[in-house]
Amino acid sequence: MARKRRASGEGSIFYSQTENCWIAEITLPDGRRKKKRSKKQYVVRDWLNSSLIRLKEGRLTLDERATVSQLFDRFLTDIVEKNLKPKTADSYRYLAENHILPTLGKIKLKDLKPTHIQALYSKKLEEGLSKRTVHYIHAVLRRALNEAVKWELLTNNPTSKVTPPSPAKKAPQTLSVDQIRRLLEVVRDHQYYPIYLIAIGCGLREGEILGLEAKDIDLENRQIAVRQTVVYIRGKTSINEPKTASAMRTVRMPSYVVEVLKNLPLPQEGLVFKTRNLNPISPRNLLRHFHSSLEKAGLPRVSFHSLRHSYASLQLLSGTHPKVVQEALGHSSIELTLNTYSHLIPSLQQESADKLDAVLKP
Repeated sequence: MARKRRASGEGSIFYSQTENCWIAEITLPDGRRKKKRSKKQYVVRDWLNSSLIRLKEGRLTLDERATVSQLFDRFLTDIVEKNLKPKTADSYRYLAENHILPTLGKIKLKDLKPTHIQALYSKKLEEGLSKRTVHYIHAVLRRALNEAVKWELLTNNPTSKVTPPSPAKKAPQTLSVDQIRRLLEVVRDHQYYPIYLIAIGCGLREGEILGLEAKDIDLENRQIAVRQTVVYIRGKTSINEPKTASAMRTVRMPSYVVEVLKNLPLPQEGLVFKTRNLNPISPRNLLRHFHSSLEKAGLPRVSFHSLRHSYASLQLLSGTHPKVVQEALGHSSIELTLNTYSHLIPSLQQESADKLDAVLKP
């Protein structure tokens, strides 16, 4: 007589005359069954009780032997390397190899608990990592375990039951108009001078500037086309597509940037900014020069990306519509632009109120 099909979360133990052993069986949420066989009844009974507990907690796995390290081997190879941009993929691998796997790698997925993950976050904060970095670790681990659920290695993602640190929102670092002038004065006679001008005057990312080719610069129409970017990963410089579709864009150049570029011996083809060997300039070398120039100008040490933030801030404060700024920056949405520069909103609101005063005041 056939056994009655049990509902999800139920289990049973029976003796199979055909297989000459005890069998414990549990029904998974998707209706499939997971079994354990043994000559000894207490072995399958203990397995069943443990499995029912893990199923309730969302920790039951279909592969009892799979470890976190084995999951990441597949996750990094099949998902990260094949779907993410090289620089993003490298950051995933770095966080996995240096922060996640040394602590969690040997744990079997079936034994991975929220307490293991929460302890990892606490450990990393105690080691001096920022809340933002630990939150990024959480994002990488969560995505890997989501794949484990899709691959039916887990029935639930344990990161859903932990609390990652919430990084404090900080206003982007920017340079004032006076500070920008001091920086440009220091670098005026250097070959990198036009690079700084494009960063400040057009808001392009560092890699986007270094990836510009002669055909991307239209001096007559005062336009720059962004089609590729130079990235530096583990000691190697390469050229790739921009990280998002919205990053591929056309940006208008201010007249002073156009005048500087007109006076340069721009190549007829190929990269505009390159080494003596005609290779792309390494972002690492540009950053080294940037920090040296800041020191010479007596300015605070900020990231090269601060020049892009400075461009956006000056545009918004001068009255440029946020949608125009979003498109120039290559942001995927206007919400991203407004959230990034939300610290400027009070000033913009005050300016708007002052303009209404001027119009409506008797």
